[in-house]
Amino acid sequence: FFCNSPLYYHSFIGCYVLPSRHPMMPPYPYPYEFIINQEDKCSGRNPFLVVLVISTSHDVASRNSIRKTWGNASNYDSVDIVIVFLVGLSPSRSHEVQSMLEEEDVTFRDIIQQNFLDTYHNLTLKTVMGMEWVAKFCTNASYVMKIDSDVFLNVEFLVHQILWPNQPVRHNYFVGKVHSSTGPMRDKMNKWYVPEEVYPNKTYPPYCAGSGYVFSVDMAKKIYDIAQVVRIMPFEDVFVGLCLTELHIPPIHFPRHVFHRFDLYYRCTFRKLVTVHMSRYVNLQVMWQDFWSNRFLRCKQFT
Repeated sequence: FFCNSPLYYHSFIGCYVLPSRHPMMPPYPYPYEFIINQEDKCSGRNPFLVVLVISTSHDVASRNSIRKTWGNASNYDSVDIVIVFLVGLSPSRSHEVQSMLEEEDVTFRDIIQQNFLDTYHNLTLKTVMGMEWVAKFCTNASYVMKIDSDVFLNVEFLVHQILWPNQPVRHNYFVGKVHSSTGPMRDKMNKWYVPEEVYPNKTYPPYCAGSGYVFSVDMAKKIYDIAQVVRIMPFEDVFVGLCLTELHIPPIHFPRHVFHRFDLYYRCTFRKLVTVHMSRYVNLQVMWQDFWSNRFLRCKQFT
């Protein structure tokens, strides 16, 4: 009973009380429950790739843009792909937003939601929720990608140039743009400020940029399980890096810079990238129309 309280952390030998909790440390582990779930999304199929899109509860516009562009799974007939959106509870206009989400779920059946607040500092909870969902409801998949909603995903390049459907599924596999030898920001004015009471060490372990990374499906349960005993961090990419360190599974840096780019749109460049962080001023649907309709045209050179 006491270990279920948000004032406690679990450990392998029981639980212990925290003298205080910093606002950047949301209550986790905690028995969060699925409010909207797609329990049967992977039933009767063996998805090659599951895409977990980090979304905010009120941002239906971004979700619809993704559904009409790279997130339209019907575009990809060579492999089976599942795409779902991860959200929490809206901290404002909660009843209105929840009603909207429930209507959206009836239409698209691609929303996953648990009962934690949908805030920036709770992105870690959202990512762990995605790991939990895969570990419980989609273990028959091969690979999983976690991606932010403001990132463009080149599904074809990822599937056929990185993961290779005709090859055996890898295990203990975690790949992306790896950051090494970085540390917490101690400047209180910095967006990524982390006080010593939240993370006392001077450096972070290696971790993949949170905008988009890929892992074998077996990693979902391993990360979810170890997340029950690793102290929470507000920045989900760092937290996942901490989990990988505890698991003794280092993330892999892909030899070419195909993850987490910030390039302006150029079709021939985008063909050779997995993820590109998009400006909010970019019209994704217009860009996608050019990218997808001209995908068979040859480029004189790639940059």
